[in-house]
Parts: sequence; structure tokens; C-alpha cells
Amino acid sequence: MSRNGEWQTSQSRDFRRLSVPHNGYREGVPGVEVGNIVVLQRQAWRVLEIREKPEDLWPANFEQAWQGVVSRWIAHEASRAAGELTAWGAPLTAQPEPVRSEWLYRPVNVVLQLVDKPKSKPRHVVTGPCFEWQTLPEHFTVCRLCNELPPCRHTETEATVNRAMADAERLMAIPRGACLGCGEAITSRMKAIRFPGPNLWRPDWGTDSAVFHARRSREECSNAVWKYERQWKEQGLHVLNPELPDGEQTSPDEGDQMT
Repeated sequence: MSRNGEWQTSQSRDFRRLSVPHNGYREGVPGVEVGNIVVLQRQAWRVLEIREKPEDLWPANFEQAWQGVVSRWIAHEASRAAGELTAWGAPLTAQPEPVRSEWLYRPVNVVLQLVDKPKSKPRHVVTGPCFEWQTLPEHFTVCRLCNELPPCRHTETEATVNRAMADAERLMAIPRGACLGCGEAITSRMKAIRFPGPNLWRPDWGTDSAVFHARRSREECSNAVWKYERQWKEQGLHVLNPELPDGEQTSPDEGDQMT
């Protein structure tokens, strides 16, 4: 389970921002408070303290980012005062001066401790008020083997292996010359996309044999083309083989049938 590219446990859909002023949430929306359980690096942590960093003790990266905000505001207001227009010809609108203590990305120190190790050394995390934490109820489960929240790394690895094996079995069942996406034959009346060079999915077919239906109406064909082309380029084959020797490569935008 992931959100914005970050791993999340599958047993909670409760996401909250820190319960501090100016966190960008509507008034009255519950936030993360001291005593709550949050998720970090696949483990459950108890929140021991939430404390804003004094402005004179901001970490260098936060200070640099804030100065960038101020610089952009100054530049915008200077452009507005000079009568500059937007790209569509409208006057620039005034922007309120940024307030340091209300910045959504200002540093807040959060002190955490592993829930199942109440005597362990607390961990200090510096983050912005707008960061959303996944929270857990008091009753939650962990993997008995690795003590991670589900899905643990072992479960994800097993799922990945199972998918890879199933995909390999599907590919091996496709007849030579058929579409590597849907597995169906490609007739002489159909347009096809053929990738030059070694066949990355069925090397036993030989060179210049990776072929797909050039039809956007079949998701399994178009998705397979996209996946194969990405791997093809990652291996630099598009540089070595920019196009087919016989010029048969066509675009999926041209439709399914030849006219």
C-alpha cells in the first residue's frame, strides 16, 4: 500500500497533520497529538512531544527554503510594482507577505518512541506541519517474524515473486510471432509495433522479434508496449537500434486496421 510513493500499512486509512497552529487544515479537523501512535519506516511509534523549532534554531535546509519563499515574494511584488503582466496579459495580483511563523513547511520537532519498546531511546524527527502522518489505533497487528507492520517486506517480496512467475508463465505460453501483450496472433491486416534488437521478454524468439498490436483499444496491448519500450530504452537499445531495418515500426495512434 502506498500514497504519494510512500509505503503505508494496510490496516489504517487515517492520515493527519500535526496538531499545531497554521498546519493548513480546516479548523476542527483532528491532528496528531502527544500520545497518538504514528507510522514511520514500517513501525509503530508513540508521539512523546511536538515542539516548534525556535526561529533562531531552524536547520540550514529549512532556513534556506524559507529565504527562497521570501525572495520569490519580493521578486513578484517588484514585478507587480513595475506594471508587468501575466502570460495571458492580466495585471499581477498582490500577494500577502509570507509570515515565518505561519509557513506550512517550518520545522517542528516530533519526539517518537517505539510502541513495543517503551524504554528505548526516543527518536527526534524534524518535519513540517503540513506533513501527513498515518496513525494507528491502540490495537494493531505486526508480522510475528519481522515485527513490521503489514504488509511487511517479506510479504511484498513474495507477492513480487509470484507476479513475476505468473507473468513468465504467460509469456512462455504465447506462440512465436504473436502479440506479447495479449498473446493473440497478428494478422497481415493489422498494424504492429516491432522493437528491433534482442527480445527482452522472449529471448528464445531471436532478434527483432518483439512485436505487439498497434491498437489503443486494447489496454493489455498498449500497456505492454509502454512497459516494453521503457525496458528497451533503459538498456540503451533505442540508441543502438533507433528504428527497424525494414521500417515496419508504426505508432499506436494509427489505429488497429490498415486502410
